[in-house]
Amino acid sequence: MKYEIFISQKPYDGREIEEIKGIPVIKPIQIHENNVAFVGRSINRRPKADALITDSKNFWIGVLTADCLPVFLIGEGVVGIVHAGWRGTLKGITFNAVKYVSKFSSIKKAILGVSICGNCYEVGNDVFSLFPGEYSNCFRKTESGKYLFDLKEANRIQLRAAGVYEIEEINKCTVCNNDLFYSYRKEKTDKRILSAIRII
Repeated sequence: MKYEIFISQKPYDGREIEEIKGIPVIKPIQIHENNVAFVGRSINRRPKADALITDSKNFWIGVLTADCLPVFLIGEGVVGIVHAGWRGTLKGITFNAVKYVSKFSSIKKAILGVSICGNCYEVGNDVFSLFPGEYSNCFRKTESGKYLFDLKEANRIQLRAAGVYEIEEINKCTVCNNDLFYSYRKEKTDKRILSAIRII
């Protein structure tokens, strides 16, 4: 199946991008939960979800991030996009999205998009203590007593657990590459990166 992905860069604000190449973009109302929404041939309102799945060529599906991880899902006749921050990751959003698709198709490949990297994402014990043991390798304790969290590795764990083993990565960090991409942690901006995918 042929597909195309799009990742916005500065100075464009992903919140303001309503279409790409003349094709409309569907963006959910993101709520940092584990809800997955299917978007059919037409849409009446924006779903409240952190993952979208579609089998339509009529539009792009996209999520907005500024450190959180977008995960592109490519399946048999379907594509998906996931918004995975630490809260959504804790609640299994990426695992849920793959399992949602598996009801009627299969995910062949995942692509981890632009997000904050494991060397830049510092969290406190309040976040670390919430994650179960299978995520222990995603955290490195710092001298200050905080933890560096590898968000991409945490979502790789979920993808593999859901049966997806072909996982690619766009090796760009929102903090390290802040000249190209917006980072809330780095610059406290309201502007966002749009990561979108469509079936060609």
